[in-house]
This record gives sequence, structure tokens and C-alpha cells, in this order.
Amino acid sequence: MARVRWRNASFIKQYCANCTMAGFRHIANSNLYVVERLFWLICVVCSAIGSYMLISHYERNFVRSAVSIGYESLPSSHKVQFPSLAACEAHTKFKIGDNVLAYVNSLTPNGSAYSTKLEKFIQYILFPSVYMNDIFKNLCPEDCEESAECPKCPQTGMRIMHNQIMTKCNEFFEACEFAHKRFDCCKYFLPLTTPSGNCFMLNSLLNNGRGSPTWFNNELDPLTDIAEMKIVTKRPVEMSILNEEDIPYGTPTKYKMLASKQGEVQISQIFMQTTSNDPDVREIPPEYRECRFPDELLDNTAYKAYSFSTCFTDCYRMYQQMECNCSVFTFMPEAMMNNPDCDLDGLRCLDELNLVTPNEVDLLPWTNGSYPCQCLPSCNEIDFKVVFDVNLPLNHSHPYYVLHVTMPEFATERYRRQSLRTRLDNVVSIGGILGLFLGASILSGIEFVYYFTFRLWNNIRMSPHV
Repeated sequence: MARVRWRNASFIKQYCANCTMAGFRHIANSNLYVVERLFWLICVVCSAIGSYMLISHYERNFVRSAVSIGYESLPSSHKVQFPSLAACEAHTKFKIGDNVLAYVNSLTPNGSAYSTKLEKFIQYILFPSVYMNDIFKNLCPEDCEESAECPKCPQTGMRIMHNQIMTKCNEFFEACEFAHKRFDCCKYFLPLTTPSGNCFMLNSLLNNGRGSPTWFNNELDPLTDIAEMKIVTKRPVEMSILNEEDIPYGTPTKYKMLASKQGEVQISQIFMQTTSNDPDVREIPPEYRECRFPDELLDNTAYKAYSFSTCFTDCYRMYQQMECNCSVFTFMPEAMMNNPDCDLDGLRCLDELNLVTPNEVDLLPWTNGSYPCQCLPSCNEIDFKVVFDVNLPLNHSHPYYVLHVTMPEFATERYRRQSLRTRLDNVVSIGGILGLFLGASILSGIEFVYYFTFRLWNNIRMSPHV
């Protein structure tokens, strides 16, 4: 046993005497005085500690300043893309759709009066914004289920019911124009179930894709084209201006326009600045660059693209699932196997816990709310500003709802996100630190592997057995 230990010590000494890293050969040199060898040992240890501290400091700085955001000028011929739009049917007590009236009548027992409570329940399914606390307790009491004369709220199939009675595209749109040219509304405005209800999305990555036949060509030449979108609808409409990856819901929505009265015309002028990203920004992990690209999806997401708004919705949906084993169906564009839609009992559970509609302040991680969400902004986020907003006097002879969105001028600058350090910078910097303190290189690593694998095995094989 003693001989084996001596052999191992001798092998380590041999490695130190022949390795290319500075200082090690002096430690293993038996011709030097003990004081000299001790001096070199202290130098090597101090150099190793120094390199470790410097590399740790570099890594901490990498986290704090992985990217920088600045301005860059745009040429006058730079093509501009009109923002994505979401047209959602708005709720108004002055206009109730025939589809809602017919569905309520189909659930009302023969001989019973029309149920306004059941109507309000159906309106919540179509327009989640009308939700109020204890709505299911008041509109759909459990003791009503045992009465034959009482209109009964649907127990299950909320998504199916929503799809049956929601307003179809041809029932919603009257006309669409872009740059004074008409286009087919229903070809490009595609339906999507959102927490705001049923919406029709123009150029959304959540239900469409670039290059598809239904992707609208919204590119503008700033020298010749007019940036104006005109939407005319047959129903009250709330239109959101947003990013391609966003949903029209809550605070993350950039800007909303509402036309709730027949003959109403709303005109809005906006100014937008886009964000570009250098290619090597993608090499930096999202937690370091503090943003996510649309294709960097989260686990168990209900959406086809990432954004700050979809992350918030996913987060709150998971809290609903955790508390009541189901989620409101409007938080998922399509049904999910591992996250069932809430039936009436599930909605009552969420209603009791005040989890049907989130309090957005409680979701923010720095507010110490009950349900914090760690959501990063989108890397492609657009900055919208409202320049001018006006509602024209009602034209009672005009039965439609009209929204105008214009961009009177185009941005001459945009934000640019660029990486301060890439993977190659990491390799070069760490290699330089190791080389400065220890004289190490890639060959030093290969040499270490060689000595303690091939060379060690060969020495053991060639040594006489005792």
C-alpha cells in the first residue's frame, strides 16, 4: 500500500515537473531549496485565487450588463410596418345580440319569464370584462338547480357554448381599408379566444404566421404610402393596437379604442418606435438580456408565441389550476389536456377565491402580492404613443361603428439592443485571465487529461506487479 502511494505521489511530481503551466515545475524541482519551492507554491496558490476572483467578478458583471439599448437613425427610405390590431366585440347594455337572446330563451322553461340573470351569465361567457365579485353565486344559485321552473345556468361546456353564440366574422365586420384600399376583413382578421373575449386579430403570431396566405401585407413606403387603417363594424367594437405577439388584455395592451354607439366615429393618431436586435443577442440567455423573443416559449404555455401579456395570462391560469383544478376557458385559446376548462362548479370555486379576473397589481413580482409572476418583456416590443384622439359627433343615420388609426409621421430613429459580451468574448476573457495568472492554455488542459488518463494507464500497465 505504501508503495502504491509513493508511486502516485511520484507520478504527480512528474506531472508538475513537465507541465507547461508556470510555477509548477519549480515546486516539483528537488534541486531547489525548500524555501524556494515553498515560495513558488505560495505564488501558484495566490495566482489561482486571483484568477478565480477575477473570473467570478467578470461573470457577475456579465449578468448586470449583458446588453445595452441605444438609438440608431433610420434612412428616409426605410420600410415601415403598420402595427398589429385586435378587434374585439365590446359589451354594451344598449345592444344585446340576437344570438344571446335566442340562447337564453332556449334555456328558459316553457311558461317562465325571460331570465335577465341567465342573460347576464351568458354575457359574462361572451364578455369577461362584465365580471363582478360573487356573480356566479348571485346569478346561478345552487338551490335553483333543483327547481323545474327556474332557468338553469349551463353546468359544463362553457367553451362550446361560447363558440356557438359568439359573433361570427361576417356578422361583425362591414368594411376594412388600409392606405385607402379596401381588403377582405374576414380573410385577414382571424378569430382568437382571449381573456377579453372573442377577438379578431390582424397579423398576430398567436393564430397566424408570416408568409401564410392570411398574413396581411402591412408594409409601407414612407415616401409614397399613407399609413391609415379604417375599420367599420356592425357591432360595438374595442380595438387594441399591439405587438404581433401580444393579446388584447389588461395593462400590457398598448392602446385601446372604443366605439360603443351606432354612428360613432373615433379617430386616433399614433406614433411608434420599433426595437431591433443584433443577431448575437440571441446567444445571451433570457435572464441576462432581460427579455424573450416570441419563439422562446415557456413550458406549459397555452400560446404559440411569447409576450409579456401571454406570460401574465399563463401565470394566472396556472394559479387558477392550482387552487381549483381548472381554469377559465378564455385564458386558453384552445383546450388543453393537462389544464381542463372550468365548469360551473369550478367557476364558483374561483369566484369564491376572487380568482376569476386577476388583480394585475398582485401579479407583479415587486408588489409582494399573493400570486407573483416572473415575466420578462418581449425583445421585439414596440413603443406606442397617442398623438391625437377624438370622437366625432354621432351620426344617427349611420348604423355602423367606425375606427380610424393613422400614423401622420414615421419614426426616424429606433431602439437597438446589442450584446456587450458574446460567448466568444467569454472564452477569450476567461482564457486571458487563466493565461495571465497561471500561464494556462487549451494545450495545458489537453496535457492534464493526457497525463491522468493515457499516461497514467500506460504507467500502470508497464509497471511490474508486486
